[in-house]
Amino acid sequence: MTSAYESDPIFETVPRQLSNLVTRIHGREIALPDFQRDFVWDATRTEELIQSIISEFPVGTLLLWKQGDGETFASRSFEGAPELGNKKPAELVLDGQQRLTALYQALTGVGDERYYLKVDEFVNVTEDYIKEFHEVNFDKAVISLPVAASKGQAKKNEELLDISHFPVSAVSSFDDWLDEYVDNIISNDGSHSAKYLKSLYRRMRDKYIVPLRSYGLPVLTLPETTPIEAVCTIFETLNRTGKPLGPFELLTARYYPQGVNLRDLWVEAQDNYKALVDFRVDPYSVLQTVCLRAYGSAQRSDVLKKLTAADISQHWSSAVKGVAGVIDMLQSDCGLVAPKWLPYGMLLIPMGAVWGDIQKLEPLHRAPAYTRLQRFFWCSVFTTNYDQGANSQAGADYIRLKHWVVTGEGQAPEALDELPLTASTLRSASVRRKALYCGLVCLLATTRAEDFHTGQAMTPYRVGEVQIDSHHIFPKAYLARTGSTESSELLLNRTLIDAETNRIIKDKAPSQYLNEMAANYGAEKLESVLSSHAIKSDPASGLVNDNYTIFLNERLNTVVQLIERVTGRTLQEE
Repeated sequence: MTSAYESDPIFETVPRQLSNLVTRIHGREIALPDFQRDFVWDATRTEELIQSIISEFPVGTLLLWKQGDGETFASRSFEGAPELGNKKPAELVLDGQQRLTALYQALTGVGDERYYLKVDEFVNVTEDYIKEFHEVNFDKAVISLPVAASKGQAKKNEELLDISHFPVSAVSSFDDWLDEYVDNIISNDGSHSAKYLKSLYRRMRDKYIVPLRSYGLPVLTLPETTPIEAVCTIFETLNRTGKPLGPFELLTARYYPQGVNLRDLWVEAQDNYKALVDFRVDPYSVLQTVCLRAYGSAQRSDVLKKLTAADISQHWSSAVKGVAGVIDMLQSDCGLVAPKWLPYGMLLIPMGAVWGDIQKLEPLHRAPAYTRLQRFFWCSVFTTNYDQGANSQAGADYIRLKHWVVTGEGQAPEALDELPLTASTLRSASVRRKALYCGLVCLLATTRAEDFHTGQAMTPYRVGEVQIDSHHIFPKAYLARTGSTESSELLLNRTLIDAETNRIIKDKAPSQYLNEMAANYGAEKLESVLSSHAIKSDPASGLVNDNYTIFLNERLNTVVQLIERVTGRTLQEE
């Protein structure tokens, strides 16, 4: 008789190569249960995942469920992968959708972003040396760029890339790419032979490129006999439990013997500042703020290596007050009506680091300093300056910000003058461009955008109480029905709308729901509400005439004026 301890496990545990998983997703053999949420990762998280893969760090276990001939969940393909059609997938992913979608899109070159490795960051050509992962500046080594939707964006992408940027989607043809790259190097600088360079970069390939194909992800596979009820319970449990060990926990253990209890400090901070709880501020962000004040850096390596218990004692209180104070300012002055509309959580760190310096000013001098800080916020958002290398950007901005924001003199952070700010980028941006999307929502709130239901200005209270959220102006179903060639998911097609008004809009043509709303609210009030959302509604407008392209162009013109007002900059066409 076999004991319980000797019986077969209820699931299989098998490592699977990344290339195999990508191939099977593309071949529609692995899919998602239809109840899974959409892909929500931004480019930064995908960059971090690629960094972990090429460094051969653990990235977590995947949970799959084999599909048999019996009843199963409805399924759909991964975002960017071929549609399932009538094909029934062999396995469904219960846990790991975000990671697998991110890797699939990066390795196949689909989605809204393209990913690159700067190969020169991994080698020391002079010393014939391949760097270890802790020596690589990953802010420069792994980057992403949005797919060019305009000539201006394409030109900007070309300026950011050079011949040493290898596209992650071309991983299977690295050797061909390398031949061309070495030829370019030899023609520009003949100090090293082609044989030497190819040997060096092939060693780099074996260490950092090969894992993009051969990395083995641990996969737990539930058998096809697993009851649906059990799968539901497992899925719910996966999304309720589990907290990773991070820098905050590591430093808490390190400082405790020195009389500094980070855990108690964080509990006290949350008790004193409700905004930290409401905005789910990670205590690690406060440590980064402390590190900025102490060493001018927000890099993880500096937080872990340089930060001391004495630094915590000296800067913790100011950092906590700074982050909470910035959140309060963004809510009261920059239209941040809900935590989910914060464009960049990372912006809280350099802004929080200089907050204490502003507090030391005479009362009459604080107002212009706050105005400068708000301008820095808006410029950083609409130049999308924190999309890549946010830790490095925070450090660079803090160096300039701490003097400029207090005095108004000296060199301002680069987002205020040096980076492009173009109307074409806004015109083509989808809601996946999180910073621009959230920035638009905040911008509308600052212009006293009115609630469609009550006509009152948006406030955090009303947003929660009346269930106000971002919804389509031209309904998605309506655009699909009319065969629109422009995406329904452009950020210019979104605004803050209450639940009841959204039910009226449903899938109707704008002209139809406008008539219904005018009957309910009155034409004059409706026109006032729409105008407060930067939406034209005169008889010749695109909205009234159900013309989506004209509507987008009209709204772009109004939004550009609003952005120019808060940034103090003139937007370029391209």
